[in-house]
Amino acid sequence: MQTDSSMRGSQNPTTDRISVEPEQRRKAGHYEILGETYAKFEFFQRGWNPYSRFLDVDKVDFVLRRVAKGTPQYREVQVKFGKLYRTRPAWERRLFDVTSWRFFKPGEFTNSMPHLFICYVLSEDDQYRGDLFLFPVRDFAESIHAAPLAGGKHRVYISRSKEAPDRWLLRRQSRFEAITNTSCLDVSRYRRAFDLLDGRA
Repeated sequence: MQTDSSMRGSQNPTTDRISVEPEQRRKAGHYEILGETYAKFEFFQRGWNPYSRFLDVDKVDFVLRRVAKGTPQYREVQVKFGKLYRTRPAWERRLFDVTSWRFFKPGEFTNSMPHLFICYVLSEDDQYRGDLFLFPVRDFAESIHAAPLAGGKHRVYISRSKEAPDRWLLRRQSRFEAITNTSCLDVSRYRRAFDLLDGRA
């Protein structure tokens, strides 16, 4: 058996730690798996038991179950993961500190089951800080429709306000000088909005 001293071993744990390069993570589906893991833990902490689907059909990644007053309740969830990046261009740094982006097809969620929830998990690599957004699918479809088109798809940026860190904005425009109702859609109310699950039978 290893002793504490032998387990300490190297004087440089940073260089000894095995890391997985971002490209390898993408190929392995690392980010989506990470997002689902965070989401399942969060739901479990709030009294919902997550069950994975054998096949991903109808855009459902897993089903939530709980018993309330002797009656089982179920919710269907699809998880999306967005990697957060530190903003770089000067105009972005004035307005936001971190941002995520990914593409969605126009009408991708238009015909989804109306009771579906979209759980959008944002994280800087493996540094998850509770930035989980829960949208009823119709609200999510309307939100991504507000994002600008690029190459025939909606390029959805969700960014955190530098001035007011509790505000999260979905960008309506590709570039702008100020955060306004024209340039951005405020999606802050969906962050950690677990109470939305209570209003669906």
